Amino acid sequence: MNQFTGVLFLCIVLLSSFLGNADSGMISDLCKHSDDPKLCLSSIISRPESGEFAGTSNQIEIIAISAASANASATSSYIKNKLGNEDLEPATEATLEDCQKNYLDAVEQLDDSISAMLANAHADVDVWLKAAISAIESCGNALESRAGNDVELSQRNDMFLKLCKNALMINKMLT
Repeated sequence: MNQFTGVLFLCIVLLSSFLGNADSGMISDLCKHSDDPKLCLSSIISRPESGEFAGTSNQIEIIAISAASANASATSSYIKNKLGNEDLEPATEATLEDCQKNYLDAVEQLDDSISAMLANAHADVDVWLKAAISAIESCGNALESRAGNDVELSQRNDMFLKLCKNALMINKMLT
């Protein structure tokens, strides 16, 4: 009985892998148009829902937006932890507070992008993604122009921008 269970498990894993690879061709085709095709591909394929959900280009775009949203949420948590330090200088604290607000706005805008995508409103997706990008560019500008430049936050901003630009590129490919 144990051997049968092992063989059944192996068959399920192989079938899942095969089905996942069927969708990866579509993802690869879309990601070829990205400024960073490897990041595009890995950010979509690494999402848990990609294997079972990425059957259409619209679904792939939703996954790409979700990847950007997860990144923004993680960065928001990072900023919140930094703001918990009691020894922050006022200028650094102000910069981090501005960035925190920008990231919270970006998460909302990405949620709106997903809603627009579900309604097949590609023009609205474009607007919301550009708004999220603009919010995080504001954070980056604040980091560069004020005291309190945080190297890790700058790197997180760069990653977020790349993820949003990938989703934006996929949206443009669909319209």
